[in-house]
Amino acid sequence: MAKVIAPFKIKGTLDDLNYVVTADGNNYVRTKGKTGITAEQFKTNPIFDPIRQQAKEFKYCVHKSKIFRLLAARFNNIAKDGSFAGRVNKLLLEILEEDLTESKGKRTLDKVLKTKDGKEALLLFESNKLRPLRQVLKTIETVNLEKQTITLTDFNAQTQLDWPEAANEVRFCMATTNWNYENDTFESCYSDEIILNKESETQTLTLTTAKPLENQLQLTFLCIYFATKERKKVKLLHRKWNSCTIVAYQSSTN
Repeated sequence: MAKVIAPFKIKGTLDDLNYVVTADGNNYVRTKGKTGITAEQFKTNPIFDPIRQQAKEFKYCVHKSKIFRLLAARFNNIAKDGSFAGRVNKLLLEILEEDLTESKGKRTLDKVLKTKDGKEALLLFESNKLRPLRQVLKTIETVNLEKQTITLTDFNAQTQLDWPEAANEVRFCMATTNWNYENDTFESCYSDEIILNKESETQTLTLTTAKPLENQLQLTFLCIYFATKERKKVKLLHRKWNSCTIVAYQSSTN
């Protein structure tokens, strides 16, 4: 920093020069400091390798999560919370970290989702964490993967559901989806709805879907959503009151 000798004080910036006046009244000038790094430095300096690798894997999982969120898109429109997309990203990153065969930055979901641990990490994933299935449904569903069915045996709607205060009607639906995570394609098959009111008699419910053509990774979703019915008018409750959950999986690598 150089001292300015002049009949007046200069303060401020002119081109690449910063002029300052210190507390003791002296006037100095210095060149503007350069901060940060260039794009070329970030790409080539080995010190930034961990950051680049982490960014690459995050971008990869964000791309995969876009497909994942479409698997049961019809349900996600009626049962999800504001953290849904972020939680999918987090879930896939956690699964990705189970790949111990590749170095960071080169890992993919392809190998991990062929393992039991990778697939089981998806079980009971909730589209709406505010209303998890085990809170909403007070009984255990039976899933038949060969027949693509979910059964609730001797089900009593009034006592075996956690009803929102405003609801007097409930709807059940399931989806069987195939996620081709290697090619970023999917197929989703939905069941018909089963609709019950709060005072419905005890009965056995069976939901059934068609079978997806492929079986790379088939996921079974159960969706429970509530409504208010007044005479012939039905109004679905806000999605924060509803539940959508992965309850089973099946794949060619089971």
